[in-house]
Amino acid sequence: MTVTRNPACMLGGLTLLATTTVVPFLSRQGQVLPIGRDDFALTPLALTGQYPGFWLLIFLAVVWVALGVIWRERPDRPALWGGLIGCLLVIWLTVTAGVKPYAFGLGSLLAMTVCLLVLANGLSRGGFIRADTFVAASILLLGFFVLLFIIYPLLAVLRHSVMDGQGAFHPSLFLETLQRYKSFWRVLRNSLGLAVFVGVASTLIGLAFALAATRSRSRLTVLLRAFSLLPMITPPFVVGLAIILLFGLQGLVTSVLLGLKTRGIFGFPGVALAQTLSFAPVAFLVIASVVESVNPALEEASLTLRAGPWGTFWRVTLPLLRPGVANAFLLTIVESLADFGNPIILGGEFEVLSTEVYFAIIGRFDKTLAASLGIVLLAASLVTFALQQYWLGHRSYVTVTGKPPSGKPQPLPRGLEIGLLSFCIAWCVFTLALYVFVFYGGFVEIWGINNAFTLRHYHQLLRDGMDALITTLILAGVSAPLTAAVGILTAYLVVRHKFPGRGLLEFTSMLSFAVPGTVIGIGYILAFNQPPLLLTGGAAILVISFIFRNMPVGIRSGIAALAQIDKALEEASVTLRASFATTLRRIVLPLIRPAIISALVFSFVRSVTAISAVVFLVSANWQLSTKVILDQAENGRYGLATAYSTVLIVIMAAAVALMYLLVGKKGAGGGIQSGGTA
Repeated sequence: MTVTRNPACMLGGLTLLATTTVVPFLSRQGQVLPIGRDDFALTPLALTGQYPGFWLLIFLAVVWVALGVIWRERPDRPALWGGLIGCLLVIWLTVTAGVKPYAFGLGSLLAMTVCLLVLANGLSRGGFIRADTFVAASILLLGFFVLLFIIYPLLAVLRHSVMDGQGAFHPSLFLETLQRYKSFWRVLRNSLGLAVFVGVASTLIGLAFALAATRSRSRLTVLLRAFSLLPMITPPFVVGLAIILLFGLQGLVTSVLLGLKTRGIFGFPGVALAQTLSFAPVAFLVIASVVESVNPALEEASLTLRAGPWGTFWRVTLPLLRPGVANAFLLTIVESLADFGNPIILGGEFEVLSTEVYFAIIGRFDKTLAASLGIVLLAASLVTFALQQYWLGHRSYVTVTGKPPSGKPQPLPRGLEIGLLSFCIAWCVFTLALYVFVFYGGFVEIWGINNAFTLRHYHQLLRDGMDALITTLILAGVSAPLTAAVGILTAYLVVRHKFPGRGLLEFTSMLSFAVPGTVIGIGYILAFNQPPLLLTGGAAILVISFIFRNMPVGIRSGIAALAQIDKALEEASVTLRASFATTLRRIVLPLIRPAIISALVFSFVRSVTAISAVVFLVSANWQLSTKVILDQAENGRYGLATAYSTVLIVIMAAAVALMYLLVGKKGAGGGIQSGGTA
């Protein structure tokens, strides 16, 4: 009788046996491998008497090896059941052995990885996932990490909103907490009113810029397109700093030019202006892509039927832009609800949910209140996100039919073009003035009081602020390639493979985009601040937050790029007996290189400028530049804050310029093969 060997079970069992015997499952906070006599109690051998799951894990490893050596009928069964049981045992052993101040160690991580890989082999061999082990393992690992670092923190927030200090479950605690918080309805009204106002204003400004940049006959369209880069290279509270320098108590306009001593800019006016300045470029990017995709033949047909330029614009062009306008409106509402930097700088007595969540943790040390407010903020964002998907999912605005478009886009009516250009130029000048004063603010002694030229702030930055800047760049540099890799791999699996739970994986992976950063931050604090998942206070939690906060960027870039590549190329590679890993490496990745570079640099930029989530996660040993700027601005040291902001803007501008340079070169080289850049 023929003997069938299963190398995956053999190697998996041997690796699991070595891991459980040599590598500790537990570690002290901040350590990976505990060393020394005092830490001997952390080794797995010392846990065997108290935690029988350890012996079960060793027994499972021996069984894997035995079944891997000789298996006669179904070589997928030991991998399938062994991998599943092994995952459950590792989770149980890690949780039961996690005693304060200890957390899971390298052994737990390696053992879980081995069990998942063997389980993936069983799912692949058994036909549950119609692909090789690489694809099955990628699906399981991504699903595990999404569950651990996206779903679990959100469940931790929900759990703390319905559990009292003794750990008892009280479903009514959520409503009782909100009732005790006297300012709840005012804060909720402030947040929703601000979000709607900013959504309307940002969408109208974005629409004006999109029409002027894509349909104007002027050469100033290059300037208008450059406007879209500003939110990418700007820390979230730089605009707020600039507004204070111009319109604050010692502002150039209010104090110097008008002679007013007023704090009127603080509150709703300042926050609304700062958010509109910050999010209007986002609306522009969304709407501009829709304007450029409108088929010119529809407008030409309208003109042929004797409709004038104004009639064509109102009855043909503008209705076709509805999905872009609705998308931009709902997107800017989500951005406004999640914004933390501008309200914390300019809010004053105008309280919003994002800042109240922060103060509940930092000021009141009330986790229950922070979790309850976080649930409300999360619900508002998810409802808006669901409305966005509903709007775009139930309407058809198809203008691209597979045939090349004929004709050129119709220019705007002359009067409308002049009006839009005038408004856009004025808005660009105002925005540019804000950035000029941010730059200038770093070279004066005390803004509005002593405007003498000085380099003191930059000297202080070099002396005291370089550690935070270097730490920020290192952590962003580490997280950027991981973010791009996870995002592109997720996009490849979702687009190119069918497997159970594919829609759920895509939804949960994109969920972090709709979740406000402050909710993610408190979720990580509540989920990873106690054993066995003790991650707070170190660099790992910051990198993890960067990866899963920015992962949707890579997913969307990958999906857009893969949509342009014929699946037959990959099918031909697999037919020629290449593995899916080889096909991905040698066929897919070279064709979507521009999307990879875009995701890489954009995730780097987002990591450097992040504030809302990481403000909860930084520690004395791992400070970030944005937290340093926030602290200086809150203490009234605007000179040092603007100097730091200027340095970050220069770094981000260089990174974005490098991205466009690389994408341009790669796109030119591979444009015929890949069908253009994403």
